[in-house]
Amino acid sequence: MISWINGFFALLTIILLAGISGENIRYFRPATLTQEEGTVAVSVAINDSLSRQEIRGKDLSGVTPLNYSMDLHTGICFDNKCRPLKIVVYWNITGRYLGFELLDGEYLSKYDHEPFTDAEYEQLHALLADPFLPLGNYSFEELVKIPDTGSDEVDGVSGATSKEVLQYVVEGAAYTTHKLWNIVHGETREQVSALTEASLDSHLFSKILESPDPSDQTWAAERVALLQKMDHEALAAVVRLLREGDYFQGYLLLRSLSPEQMESDNLQLELFKLIGTVGSNLETAVIERLSEVSRLSPSALDHSFGMIGGLSGQQVIRLLKLYDRHDVREPKLYEALKGLLPHENAFVGRQVAHFLER
Repeated sequence: MISWINGFFALLTIILLAGISGENIRYFRPATLTQEEGTVAVSVAINDSLSRQEIRGKDLSGVTPLNYSMDLHTGICFDNKCRPLKIVVYWNITGRYLGFELLDGEYLSKYDHEPFTDAEYEQLHALLADPFLPLGNYSFEELVKIPDTGSDEVDGVSGATSKEVLQYVVEGAAYTTHKLWNIVHGETREQVSALTEASLDSHLFSKILESPDPSDQTWAAERVALLQKMDHEALAAVVRLLREGDYFQGYLLLRSLSPEQMESDNLQLELFKLIGTVGSNLETAVIERLSEVSRLSPSALDHSFGMIGGLSGQQVIRLLKLYDRHDVREPKLYEALKGLLPHENAFVGRQVAHFLER
């Protein structure tokens, strides 16, 4: 009896010490901005009210947030019994999921009261990072199979997860996964994105566009038209993505440039410089955008005339169509085209000759 009591107190002591010294649980993805970049940065807290999820009224003038966070106080229920859950959820400045943190010994558990394993925390982290999961298309009731027993004691949370959605949740924690995913990818994400849009300048745009995360690049590419001025820093970032990025990002960026931005002499010159240095599909997209401007910059045209001798036949034909579109009739152009004749490709030679005849 005494040994049992001693054992009980020893176990109780271990539990209490574990609770006091419990380490924080943190899972994070790389952020777009880091403090080391020299930005004046803060972590901005968000209201934890799930009914409104409003950003707290905080003066952010002159400040570039590293991230946004929400102290989420909710309940996770098992078998009609609930335990409070305190978890901090983080968003990157572009609104993408950044990570979560459990403080002061808090932990996540499954319907059988078993704490998450390390592998399950990692699985949850990966699921929350995927914005394309269909969890927003399912109500929680659809995530579980509720046994048809007619008993009030049956709790949906403790039911077996539906097989069709098992791949989208942590098994045994469908409710937790569903709730957190919908918070991460709900209205708050749009609010975070809108705040960054409101403070977007050339420097911040360039930093986001240079992010190694494709979703950050997409975010910036879609919003390039928000820049009131395309200065040297922003222009360099745009050109770098067009040269080094993939076709999708480059095409999206090109189509997002505003008509006013496309009238810039510097931008037109840099776009002409891309011809012959990028893939055929992106090159076609560049020429399409140049064909849509109201006027072509004289300096950009002069540069293009000097390029003609080093271009392929297909590239020359594309430029001829662009010149026709803008009714370009310059002596320098005629001289450059005459230098291509006779051309090794008979079809290209006929197109050049026809242009000169006109």
